[in-house]
Amino acid sequence: MPVSAIAARFALFFVMLIAVPSVLTGALYAQTASSYEISQTPSGPIIEFTDGDFILSDGITFPDEGWERLPNPALYRINETNWRIGDTHSLIGRFRFDRAALGPKPIAIHTISTRNNISVLINGTQVFRNFAQSSDQMNTWYRPILIPVPEDVLKPGLNEITVQVYSEESLGVGRLRLGSQVALEAYHQPKFFWQITAPRTANFAMLFIGMLVFLFWLGRRQEIELLWLSASTVLWFLRNYQYYAAQAPFELGPLGMSVFTGLHTHASYFATAATAAFYLCFTQTAHRKSIISAMFALGVVLSITHIVFTGTDLILYVPTTVIVFGISVLGFINLKRNRNIEHGVLGFTMMATPLATLYDLYAAIAHQGDGSATYISIFGGLLYTTAFVISFGKRALDAFTDLGKSNVQLEQGIADTRAELAASEAARQELLVEQALVGERGRLMQEMHDGIGSNLITALAVARQQNQPEATIKTLSRALNDLKITVDSLEPIEGDLIALIGNLRHRMSGDLRDAGIACKWEVEECKPLPWLDAANALHVLRIMQEAIGNVLSHSGADELRIGCKESTRDGVLGIASYVIDNGRGFDAEGATLGKGLRNIKGRAQSLHGQLECTSSPGRGCTVRLWLPYERQL
Repeated sequence: MPVSAIAARFALFFVMLIAVPSVLTGALYAQTASSYEISQTPSGPIIEFTDGDFILSDGITFPDEGWERLPNPALYRINETNWRIGDTHSLIGRFRFDRAALGPKPIAIHTISTRNNISVLINGTQVFRNFAQSSDQMNTWYRPILIPVPEDVLKPGLNEITVQVYSEESLGVGRLRLGSQVALEAYHQPKFFWQITAPRTANFAMLFIGMLVFLFWLGRRQEIELLWLSASTVLWFLRNYQYYAAQAPFELGPLGMSVFTGLHTHASYFATAATAAFYLCFTQTAHRKSIISAMFALGVVLSITHIVFTGTDLILYVPTTVIVFGISVLGFINLKRNRNIEHGVLGFTMMATPLATLYDLYAAIAHQGDGSATYISIFGGLLYTTAFVISFGKRALDAFTDLGKSNVQLEQGIADTRAELAASEAARQELLVEQALVGERGRLMQEMHDGIGSNLITALAVARQQNQPEATIKTLSRALNDLKITVDSLEPIEGDLIALIGNLRHRMSGDLRDAGIACKWEVEECKPLPWLDAANALHVLRIMQEAIGNVLSHSGADELRIGCKESTRDGVLGIASYVIDNGRGFDAEGATLGKGLRNIKGRAQSLHGQLECTSSPGRGCTVRLWLPYERQL
């Protein structure tokens, strides 16, 4: 800071602390009381001064004369005067009251919009000042101040309050109240909360949300609306800081307070433009990039114009208002198109923004800028960032819900895949076992064919050449047929019972022909038996072989019928195969079962089937084997 500026402030500080109290004591006390209005409260009376004696100085010294009786508050706004920015202006306000009008209870002074460096004296004794050093640049245009009055500075009768202020910006003695300390505290506390505490809390909460959004944007660069939201919170923070800051946050010499005040004005436009940029990107409005570029280019031009030509604040406030109403219209349109929580909360917030602006304009006009009005647009930044958090929270909740569903589907898919893999592995193992069995079966068949079969054929040929007894030749022939049947049971037939019986018929056709028995083949279309493996196939062949063997050995028949067809037993569908001859028959009811029939009945039980043998003398014999398609294990 220049030495001249420091010297000027020190001189002013000296004048306010020493010179002014001495000049104002004595003769001033002889003046009449100031005009005021008095109101009664349960805690005691309160008077509000409607006028006072004022003296204004364009520098740091006060003239000896020139006091004027003026209405209270007495405000001098720099944009309504010809003052130069950075010059110090001083004002003294003098108010007189009768102590008896306030009763015996402790009293206090309440003032608001008294600007900016303040010193309060009662009967020449200083009872309050809001600065510690003469270089402090205080900010009190919106700050309620409560000053308890020590009883020892008061005297009976007429007392005088002297309010001394100086400022390098707008200057004034704000609305002044005096009365019961309890009553004024009850008035001051909610006022201080809504005008200082709440805006400060809301502003820092908004900035905190903005920083979180910025960190989130770092991970999602494609969502540019997050960057605009974060930038708008910083600009709204700068714009709102003047409402609750106790003093200018930086030291810029004589221009410090003016720069601080100008920051509020310029940040109003750019914060509104950043909010519009956020909402344009959020709603995916057409030509949004061009609109955003135009808004900020216009803002730069307006700011330069305002600074260079010291124009009125309306240069920035009018286009700011236009943008506010534009956002409101966009919010209404978007709300009609997207009726959901994600767009609804932001749409309503944008639509409500002009209402806050209009209310603040009305409050400023109604209270003539005396600082007693509580402005609500201060909370607009927090309101719309909170609306975005709700919108984002709904979007995140939907994403988490979708993620949960995806996880469930993924887990189900994994479980299904695992089951398929397990089934595939089981099938693969089964295939390997089956392939091993097929290989082993093929090896056994080859061994039986090349070994035992070859030996039996050789033995049969030798027996015939040597004219061995017929019984020997038949025994060897039957053994060879048994071997062939056993080999047939090992052949893969895929559960085809017809093919299995057909092979047996083919094997025994020579024996039937030699015995003079004609064989008729009677089959209907039947489905495969899923459980008919090699072991079960051998059981079936042995049963049918035994039945055909009995016809050859005992029946004396000249005709044999072999067949199969679908049949139902006790509601269960299966296949019934049969061997029927036209031989002599026998009394099946009185006959004792031979070993052969007992054996094939046992085989039928192993197959979970049913074996029936019916016959009567002179009417041949019927052997039926019923096998189910599905077996109960």
